[in-house]
Amino acid sequence: MSDPRDWKQHKERSSPATLALIVWIALHLGRGFARALLPPIVAYFFLTAGAARRASYQFLQRAGAPQQGVRGVLRHIHTFAACALDRVFLLSGRHRKVQVTVHDPDGLLPYFDKHGGALVPTAHLGSFDALRVIGVDLKGIRFRIVMDRGHGSMISRVLDRLNPQLAAEIIDAGQGGPEMGLALKEALQQGCIVGLMADRLTGNDPGVTVRFMGGTARLPVSPWRLAAVLGAPVILCFCLYRGGSQYELHFEKFLDGAVVPRQTRAAFTQECAQRYAERVEHYARSAPYNWFNFYDFWADETPRNH
Repeated sequence: MSDPRDWKQHKERSSPATLALIVWIALHLGRGFARALLPPIVAYFFLTAGAARRASYQFLQRAGAPQQGVRGVLRHIHTFAACALDRVFLLSGRHRKVQVTVHDPDGLLPYFDKHGGALVPTAHLGSFDALRVIGVDLKGIRFRIVMDRGHGSMISRVLDRLNPQLAAEIIDAGQGGPEMGLALKEALQQGCIVGLMADRLTGNDPGVTVRFMGGTARLPVSPWRLAAVLGAPVILCFCLYRGGSQYELHFEKFLDGAVVPRQTRAAFTQECAQRYAERVEHYARSAPYNWFNFYDFWADETPRNH
């Protein structure tokens, strides 16, 4: 029997033609016109995506979201659709269509500008693509993104068309561990800011159990092993959608960067994964409809039917 917690089992629920049409509408008819099409799309997914609907019910309850039930799930799916639409503008260089407020209490942006060479783990929470707005303002900053091209191939093809330069900078998470490790090391040595998702298990990553949202979840260990082996600084980045055209981009210092001895790496990765889970929980509770893991995320509970 398949494991409902395996996010890769959840296939893309669109088609290349549909995605191409949405992109064309957004770029030629404008953001306002495209957003007017979101309600029927949201209704369709609410009615047909049973697993995603159940996952939304479950998460909103755990997060104590102000709206739950049917209205909460509809709002949840609409937030996801709105962020997906805004990716078109962010990836095509039309980032002025959205407004991003930056919260940088540790003064990390000057570090980006002068030094580079940092890992930026984030989550499927809000829109990581909004980080691109900062890249436009900080000239000379090179971003590389770790992405599994084997899953979400339709989205990858859309990205290729919208921004071929960005597509060429992707580090494929589907390649073998040693190959990806070498690619990351090279990118860091070149002073790149390397973004990677740290909330979903991929490849042969065994994962580690952490406390999360009142339960337990399995998170990958590879981001923290890479940080330990490469001695790379780690900066957290979360970008939350606040409605309309408003986004909030939050930066946090996480690790200064130092090679961790082999004998202490297991404890190091466990500690990092738990600290990361706590920061994800903090932001997910502050913006629960921004949580875009629409599958059974927890390791401690059998999904309930809704």
